[in-house]
Amino acid sequence: MQLLSPIDIYCERLDASFWSEPINAITNLAFIIAGFLIWRIGSPRSRLMAILLILIGLGSFSFHTFANRLTGLLDVLAIALYLISFAYLIPKQWSWGSRWTPIGSVIGLFILIALCQLAINAVKPVFPWAPPGMYLGAWSALLLYAVITQYSNPIAARYLWLAVLVFPFSLLSRQLDLPLCDSGFSTHWLWHVLNGLTLYLTSYGLCLTRNTSKPTI
Repeated sequence: MQLLSPIDIYCERLDASFWSEPINAITNLAFIIAGFLIWRIGSPRSRLMAILLILIGLGSFSFHTFANRLTGLLDVLAIALYLISFAYLIPKQWSWGSRWTPIGSVIGLFILIALCQLAINAVKPVFPWAPPGMYLGAWSALLLYAVITQYSNPIAARYLWLAVLVFPFSLLSRQLDLPLCDSGFSTHWLWHVLNGLTLYLTSYGLCLTRNTSKPTI
């Protein structure tokens, strides 16, 4: 079955066995730890984001152990669920908007991802290691969310700005994994660690109330 056919797209993987990417697999603990820390906030919003963070860790772990198209799809779906949930909930940090604002936020995320993917497709022949539009679009949306949130909840925006700064280094480590492979450097594990930090920062910022700048209950 094609969905279960093994694939090899990371430097660390040498064969199709389960534990062929031990560092890439173990570093998914970054998402689990981030999820645990967000869960401790103890609000419905934080628990939702914690579950999504843990799903990302489990999805990525499955992809770096059972490396096939099916587990790769599960990995992407977990990330997509997080992005959509964050885009829908972040307007709660704004002092303006209507009941349609969360839906507009999600639509805006999709538009940015689509535009970034078109741009990536255009430069791919020249820059074959350009990142996927999904990640570049998500970073662009995060930058926009940080700007908007700055005016309603500066403390929450501080965490979003930190995530804006960390994520490019996270994405760079993802894209350098194969180009540096011939030199003996595997960098995808660093993507997990830095991305876990990025998602922790975005989740924490999302869970700070506007009025008290404390985690929402």
